[in-house]
This record gives sequence, C-alpha cells and structure tokens, in this order.
Amino acid sequence: MFKNCEYQFYQKYEQGNYIFAPSLATELGSILHKGLELKGRYIINKQKVDYDEIKRVVMDGAEEVTDKGTEKLIGVKEIKRKYFEEWNKVDEKSGMTYEQKLRLYFDKVLPTRMEDEEWEVIGVEIPFKFVYDGRVIIHGFVDRIDRNRRTGEYRVVDYKSSKKVFIDKEIKTPLQMVVYDLACLHLYGALPTKHEYDFICLNKKQTEEQGVCSQGYLKRGVKKINSLLDAVEKKIFEDDFVPSPSPLCHWCDFCKHSVGGNSYSKSLCEYYSLWTPENKTYAVNKKFGEVVENQRIFSSDLGKLRF
Repeated sequence: MFKNCEYQFYQKYEQGNYIFAPSLATELGSILHKGLELKGRYIINKQKVDYDEIKRVVMDGAEEVTDKGTEKLIGVKEIKRKYFEEWNKVDEKSGMTYEQKLRLYFDKVLPTRMEDEEWEVIGVEIPFKFVYDGRVIIHGFVDRIDRNRRTGEYRVVDYKSSKKVFIDKEIKTPLQMVVYDLACLHLYGALPTKHEYDFICLNKKQTEEQGVCSQGYLKRGVKKINSLLDAVEKKIFEDDFVPSPSPLCHWCDFCKHSVGGNSYSKSLCEYYSLWTPENKTYAVNKKFGEVVENQRIFSSDLGKLRF
C-alpha cells in the first residue's frame, strides 16, 4: 500500500481508518480458501477427506477464528443473493462467470490439491508473528506449508482467487513470499526452497518454473523491505505523505467514486484519480501540491490567532 500510495497508507495506518468493505471477489475468495483449508486439515489429521462436508461449508458459510476474534464467512448461497447482478457476468480477464469459476473449483481444484505423494501438508492457515530486525512486528497467516518427504525441504503455497495470473515483474521478487520465507524460518528453522501461487478460480499455478522467486530474490526482497521501512519511518517523522492518483483509486476505500468504502471513508481523500473502467482518464479531482501548500500556510498561521 505504501508503495502504491503513501496517502492511502497514511489514512489507514497512521489515522486508523480501518474500513471493511466486502465485495463479491473478497467474500467468495474467503470461503473458497476455507474449503481448501478444511481439506488440508483432514489430510494432516490422517482422516478421509469428506468432500460433501467441505462443499456444504462452502455453500452455507462458516465461522472463522482470526487474530481479531470470530467472524462469519458467508457461503456461496448468500453470496449469490447478495451479488446477484455480478454473479453471472463474464469478466473480461478470465472469460468466465463466477458460476463457471465455482464449478471449476469443485470439479478440478478441490479434488486435485494436496494429492502429491512427494509433498506432505504440515500446516494450513498457519499463524505467525515475529520481530523483524528490531524494527517492526510482522504477523499474519500462511495458506499452506508442505514438506518434501524425501529431502525435508519446505514449500510455501499461497492461494489466489484473482481473475488472472501475475505478470512477470510481479513474481520475481514478491515481498509476500519473502515475508512467508522469514515466517517459515521463524517457525521451522529453515527457509523454503519452493514457492507456489495457486489460482483457485482459474485452476492455474505459478511456481519457480514460471519465474516465481527468481535467483537472488531473498537478498533483493530483504533489501526492499529495509528500504520501505526506512521510507515509512522518514514519512512518519516528516508527516509528509503524498498521494499517487492512479486507476487503483477506483478500488480505494478513501476515494469518492470507489467500489468500496463508506460515506465517511470516501470523504477522506480529495486527490483521487477520476479513472473508471468506463472512463479511462488521466484527470484527477484535485492536484495535491497546490492544496497542501495552502493548507500548510493556514495551519502555521492558525496558532497566531486569538479567540
């Protein structure tokens, strides 16, 4: 987020505006993740996989325990009702409707994952928390970690419910995988040697063979993390977070015409891009430099006023 837009980072992490704005994609992704998590738990516990029960949970929903408490994951039945206009639309990137993606998940993805005899599943939805370089606490969950039965090597698997696979530049040094590697080192005392993005709505995978975590990725990734932390600390000290208007504003909770957020959050940024899928423009609502300069002059003079 900081890399994409400092001002978005500022509104969320410095001002504490945590907005939960569910969407069809996020809610469907969550319950499909849950289905694969359940299969993994059956396998870890050496139980026969109950596919009927998994399908029931995916369709009806489930309770999810997180680091923030317990939340309800709605199932596909409710998702269909809630987003009925979007459900049967074909998205341009995948060429499929959500109904077709769901069928692919049940028919092709769920029965075939975690069936590789060379690798054993040792954890699903694995929580981690560690201090990085004495600077920050990094915490989260890893979708799945496997161990090679013959060599003892570790593999990190991350499920994605995206509409398309990653482009080349996004997977050479993915910071997400770098963080998962550090978490694996913290949890198991060893770095993973294999990394896999599993696109569960497309039945496609990206691994080292497709360029994920190319040679030297960890060294580059740690350097990137350190550089980002330096930049964040500098911005916090200077209190100078600059917006970066782009098409991503359309999905930002703080943008007036975004698909997410609420009436309050959408009033917190005036510097958003006017780009929409229907109107692909470079125009912005307000230019940041001139407005900020005027605000700073006003703020510095405000203390001199007597009331």
